[in-house]
Amino acid sequence: MDMFATSDSEVDVERLMHEIRAAVNGNHHTAGPGSPERLTGAEHEPGSLILQPVFHRKQNNQYHVNDLLRFHGEEFLRIAYRALLLREPDPSGMAHYSESLAGGRFSKIDVLASLYSSPERRRNQVRLAGLWLPLTVGRLERIPLIGNVIRLMIRLPRLLERYRQLEFSLTSQQQRIIDHQNRSHKELTDRLAEVHESVQAWMEHQQSLDARLRQSEETAATRLAEAREYIDRCTTKLNKHIDRCTTKLNKQIALQDETLLQQQQELQQVKSQTDAQLQQLLLGQEQTLVKVVTQQRELMTQGRTLSILLEEIKQNASGVPRPDLSPIAADEEAHLLDGLYASFEEKFRGERDEIRERLQVYLPILKNAEITDAVLDVGCGRGEWLELLSKESIQARGVDHNRIAIEGCRNLGLNVVEEDALTYLRSLSAESMNAITSFHLVEHLQFEVLIGLLDEAFRILRRGGLLILETPNPENFMVGSYSFYADPTHRNPIPSETLKFLLESRGFGIIAVMKLRPWDAARIEGDSEIVKRFNEYFYSAPDYGIVARKP
Repeated sequence: MDMFATSDSEVDVERLMHEIRAAVNGNHHTAGPGSPERLTGAEHEPGSLILQPVFHRKQNNQYHVNDLLRFHGEEFLRIAYRALLLREPDPSGMAHYSESLAGGRFSKIDVLASLYSSPERRRNQVRLAGLWLPLTVGRLERIPLIGNVIRLMIRLPRLLERYRQLEFSLTSQQQRIIDHQNRSHKELTDRLAEVHESVQAWMEHQQSLDARLRQSEETAATRLAEAREYIDRCTTKLNKHIDRCTTKLNKQIALQDETLLQQQQELQQVKSQTDAQLQQLLLGQEQTLVKVVTQQRELMTQGRTLSILLEEIKQNASGVPRPDLSPIAADEEAHLLDGLYASFEEKFRGERDEIRERLQVYLPILKNAEITDAVLDVGCGRGEWLELLSKESIQARGVDHNRIAIEGCRNLGLNVVEEDALTYLRSLSAESMNAITSFHLVEHLQFEVLIGLLDEAFRILRRGGLLILETPNPENFMVGSYSFYADPTHRNPIPSETLKFLLESRGFGIIAVMKLRPWDAARIEGDSEIVKRFNEYFYSAPDYGIVARKP
């Protein structure tokens, strides 16, 4: 019975088998047109034996039946799947067709016809020319009696041709196998010869190394014995020499200890005498300084008194009524302690170079704001800040109530005014200054005076002008509990949050709160909460500065 003359139900079963195989292998073997990695022939290692031609996929998916019939066995089945279904064969299909070909039930034409009639081939749009003629002949051969005649007429010449082709193919394959074996044998023989030569050379080298090693061991043993004998002799000599040196050194140390003890006693006596003399000298200098300051104050007072008396004498001589001298006397009384506070500043404020170094931190603030003139330093003191501004070519002037400080600033060529700070501020016109600075002044002021100073500063500053204030930081425990009160003219420490609030309440905008000069070198190492708080309380910044801007 012709297997291709099937009923509709048999055709459906065949198609269903193709669908099942495609579904089972869809995620692993299915490929659409243009997927050459599923269609190429078997890959061979360089130098490997190849008994069948290599299959090359055609880009247009157009094949002739002879392109596939030149392959044999399982390779034929793999090539047929790759060409017609564009994928590798699934295990069940491979087993089915292999069994059919091995049992003689199917020919290669039958396999190609079965795959070509599948729906999967039609979806891939693969064409196979030259199939229908051999397929038709195969169907006719299955007709009883007539099929035998057709096979004799058609198959016999073809069988003879295929026999010759098979004979030639087998002879070529046998020759390839023999040539491959010969090449492999020659390569193996050459490799073994190379290995033998390498082993022989290694053995000779090893023997040479063994001989040299034995000779080195003998030489080393001889030299080691000589070295030990030499070391023993040297050790004996060295021990004797060390004993002699130790005895001599102990005697010298004992003698030096006695000498050093005597010198130490003499130095202690000299130190005691020097300390006593130095103490007397310092006491005398302090007394002299107090006398000088007192005399200077008395001279200034006397000068002012003499001026008043001269004025009074002139007025009396001209018959003019005598004026009220109480304001002059009050002014003189207000300056009685100027000399004392100037001396206090010299002792406790710090060296001038040190103060100038501290104030360097504010120069970039003025430069960034492009302020080069109209700067007023309120409470200028000894004038360190004014000196810095002068070196930076920034025009500035200072105001202070202490005559001694004002005189020192004028001697340095600084532009200063002797006046009460708040009184002087009130005398200035509105929006006439670019910046107002005040270092360590606000802690000396009463609360009402402080508020008045802030209001006047806001009035005097131009829009965008800066107000810079610096004062002791009470967050530092040593400052808030001790050093702040070393200055008897200090009133109350002002926390940074309090001063910030006061500035904002008077209309200023805060730019920065700067914690200055923390004592980082003295901090205790550690990450515990107690250590952190201890460092914060005792070694945090002793001063802070606030930079505010007038909107």
